[in-house]
Amino acid sequence: MFTWNFQYISKARLAETFDQLMLDNQKGDVLVRIHTAIHLKEEAVELARFIKSLVPNAHILGTSTSAVINRGKLAQNQCVISVTQMDKAKINSVMLPAFRENGDIIPFDELSNNLKEALGIENIRLLLTFLTAKYVDIYRFVDKCNECFPGTHMIGGLACSSGVNADKVESYGYIFNETGCSNEGLIAVSIQGSEVECCSSCITGMQPVGDEIEITDAYKNFILETDHKDAAGEYRMSVGNELKRNPRLSRLFPFSFDREKEVPSFVWYQNDLSIEDVFPREDPSNREFYETHPDLDTKSKRELIHVNYNVEIGSKVRRAFIYDKKIVSDNRKSFTHIENFEKAETIFAYSCIARSQIYSNCLKWELSAYENSNMSGCITAGEIVNIDGKNVFATVSFVISVFGEKAYTQRYNPYAFSHTDSLANDNQELINYLRSVENNEINGKEPADSSIRELIREYEIKLFYSETEGIPNEAALNMDIEVNGYDRICMINITDSRGMKRVFSEKMIDMTYKNYITRCAKFAKEKSYRMYLIDGWHIAIGTPSYMTSLRQFTDDMKMLQSFLFESSAEYIAIVPLFCLIDGCSIGNIDSAYYLARVEMMKKNIQFYVSFPDKNEADEESIREKYRMVNVITYAIAHDKVIPYFQGIYDNRSNSIHHYESLMRLEDENGTVYYPGQFLDVARSYGHLYDSLSKIMVKKVLEMFDQNEYQDLSVSINLGMRDIKNTELVDYIFDFLAKAQKPENFVFEILENEDIEDYDSLMTFVDRIHTLGALISIDDFGSGYSNLQHIMSIHSDYIKIDGSIIRECCDNNESENVIALITGWKNICARDIGIIAEYVENNNIQEKMMKFDIDFSQGYLFSKPSKKLDDRGNSK
Repeated sequence: MFTWNFQYISKARLAETFDQLMLDNQKGDVLVRIHTAIHLKEEAVELARFIKSLVPNAHILGTSTSAVINRGKLAQNQCVISVTQMDKAKINSVMLPAFRENGDIIPFDELSNNLKEALGIENIRLLLTFLTAKYVDIYRFVDKCNECFPGTHMIGGLACSSGVNADKVESYGYIFNETGCSNEGLIAVSIQGSEVECCSSCITGMQPVGDEIEITDAYKNFILETDHKDAAGEYRMSVGNELKRNPRLSRLFPFSFDREKEVPSFVWYQNDLSIEDVFPREDPSNREFYETHPDLDTKSKRELIHVNYNVEIGSKVRRAFIYDKKIVSDNRKSFTHIENFEKAETIFAYSCIARSQIYSNCLKWELSAYENSNMSGCITAGEIVNIDGKNVFATVSFVISVFGEKAYTQRYNPYAFSHTDSLANDNQELINYLRSVENNEINGKEPADSSIRELIREYEIKLFYSETEGIPNEAALNMDIEVNGYDRICMINITDSRGMKRVFSEKMIDMTYKNYITRCAKFAKEKSYRMYLIDGWHIAIGTPSYMTSLRQFTDDMKMLQSFLFESSAEYIAIVPLFCLIDGCSIGNIDSAYYLARVEMMKKNIQFYVSFPDKNEADEESIREKYRMVNVITYAIAHDKVIPYFQGIYDNRSNSIHHYESLMRLEDENGTVYYPGQFLDVARSYGHLYDSLSKIMVKKVLEMFDQNEYQDLSVSINLGMRDIKNTELVDYIFDFLAKAQKPENFVFEILENEDIEDYDSLMTFVDRIHTLGALISIDDFGSGYSNLQHIMSIHSDYIKIDGSIIRECCDNNESENVIALITGWKNICARDIGIIAEYVENNNIQEKMMKFDIDFSQGYLFSKPSKKLDDRGNSK
């Protein structure tokens, strides 16, 4: 089995890609998944038919979506196509109606039996199933499938709208294949085979709170009563009256149903609808409801709550919330589960649209661990997942399913879980709500009742305290700064805590850490201060300025520092850094702490007092920035933007093949400046960068179009900003149309930039090729690039990132990357030249020859220079 994912650009490129994949129907069945956020229904069907014409025996499953997941990255306004060719596994596919012709929903048990009859049940290992959000009996359908398909893993969910359709009905999303498209249907693919093994995981970050309550009346997906009381009113009372003014707050407080305690159910709160607005009395399907509720006020506007699937009376629920620490814990557990699965040939991933909207940082962070894998999928309106052997329907969740026929290990990035800073931002709306409740309590505007206080206390324990030590955390610090007036904060950290691991045992480090935390906490308590655990060894101690004078607080912090300096044979000697920030606020604490740390490093001191209100700033860096602006403007005005050239050596002909142009600036004193000194500053002033880029491109193109250089080739670096600069791009196109030898010009696209606008990029690449010039991808192997990406761009050269080349003699991973790139070139039989940059010595060059690298660039062969001699060599 192999899986290949790529972004849809055009039918022509799609045909090229399938031709390069060389799919062989004799070798095994082919599954093609299409998730699109850019196609209308008719266009999606046409795309499926086109793929079917390229691969007649392919089984196609398509859905609309609001965003796609491609190789572990979330992308808006794209269409991702995932192709999987099986070894021995067999595939069946079917598209069925989920509603009758008269518009009635097909009951869940009937629909699941229809699916069973269409697919059979023999040896099905994985069942990929999608409906649309219009089918509200999804939960019971999935539950019934457990009986119809025993032992089968399911994954999929509810297709959501792409946003490109104007029809109101398309808000449900749609499913499609080459036979048609529907927003009232079901599409499924079964994968059968004794060799197929599956593994699934569901990540929620949910924490239930409070007591269980019973649903005592409900209709379809609306919950009318809990514990025989008005459900919406009780829900509002548990959240607070702010919900009436801001119904969006309900997104922060899902339900946890007793049947699936690990899975959250998203709750919608409305206060401007009547029951008859939702369920028209004249609709025959609602007749039984109105007959059984004769005394219910169905005409008046009222509060209502609902979830996105039908609810069973008698179910029990608890209130819940989602927060960062639980998200981290769930992801680490899930990652371990996925990483240890042996047959990881293919990864599917689906995430609920509610999760991506409310917890956008969370989803990007979760995906980052899988950026090097072949993970693909999309955003859904709800997910199907297998949890502990049972298939269930989930919302507000991130679902991963990995499967394969043979042992295979994906490339994962576990280090992503070390960087959790962005997740705290996803808590902000919930924290802001808690702040508003506390502020109202303090000011007596809207006292909370006891039930809300109890729930808020549970929220705060999870949100505002470290899990292991039970110490207030950074969120609690921010709450105290904003609500309780804590404007005098001392940040405390330990230098070189990582270095301890190289010298001391884990037990010794742990003992020292616990002693450090205990002593700081005890001291803070004795002085009536509050201590916060920020991260690891980084803590903070705070107090309101109206309670403690600056002199007293400073003296106390110096006393604590001297206590911590005291060494003992039992513990590791530590050097604590104390940064006292006076007059801090939510808006200035981070910048004040950063600037203070810079100042402490410059002066090599361990205690510093910062006054943000006095607008302290890093004057030296500001002065340097403006000096560089002057250098740039001088260079632009006085023709001091100077192209340098470095030869690129042909390892077959043993001569310089072509040159890379490199920008330099000169000031009035003749001092030469390199890109690392001025480009970031120029980019921060966009017009300066645009001016530099245009001058550089124009000089290089005109120079190499002269007769004396017409036999030489040159490459020019361009970033995405350049490619989207209409004036610059039009100049390049006009020049190439008139150039005597356009094939001598190579445009290097800076691949280390985050390329999101593929349409502009592909338009540029296609036009360059049409005009006879060439394309190179720079810095290949840096964080963003991948082989699929290179194949999509269709470049003539790729240049391996210099950091890989530099380390290839000492680092096996770097050597493996080089081997992978050259191996890929041989397999795909593409006419593409591979360039190695930073070839600085003979040892590196020998490695390049070993791997049959086409070209070498570096000081070993050529140093950057203004001029070329008669033979074309830079000097």
